[in-house]
Amino acid sequence: MKKVKRLFTVLLAVCFVGYATLQICDVEAATTRNFTLYGSISSPAGWGFTSGNITSPGPLIEVEQGDTVNLTLISKDGFTHRFWLSYTNSSSPQTGDPQSPDFSNAPVDYSFIVTNTVGTYRYECAIHDSTMYGYLKVVPTGTIPEFQPPIMLAMFFAGTMITLLIHKKRKKIDN
Repeated sequence: MKKVKRLFTVLLAVCFVGYATLQICDVEAATTRNFTLYGSISSPAGWGFTSGNITSPGPLIEVEQGDTVNLTLISKDGFTHRFWLSYTNSSSPQTGDPQSPDFSNAPVDYSFIVTNTVGTYRYECAIHDSTMYGYLKVVPTGTIPEFQPPIMLAMFFAGTMITLLIHKKRKKIDN
């Protein structure tokens, strides 16, 4: 009877791990990605995910095809800036290129849906483009792992079950 219980528990744990693995590998639809970008033309000039790591070029932003990108844009130096993303590698914003409103003294929230075309695109400040630029990389859908709470719960449960079985077996060996 104990062997049947143990076998059932192991099978249950394997099922949960299998379920979690399938969810991790499943191709997800477009998702929402949130980023905060600090911009500055003063030294150091460029963009950064925090006010203390501003560089030129700025940080690589990686998203999947068709994702919604939510940006919180903050001027670190108080000067006016305007984020824009060039899908055509042009020197000024073109029709269809995402472009935020100006921001200086207060943060601006700006959202756009990224292109479905895989590639690397230049983002910059439309006012200070020579030093305030970086790159946004669009990767195929399903490339960036999505660890959702049900997956983590299933993995935690499976790990706990396996640990309990090992502990129980060691306890029997010690007795």
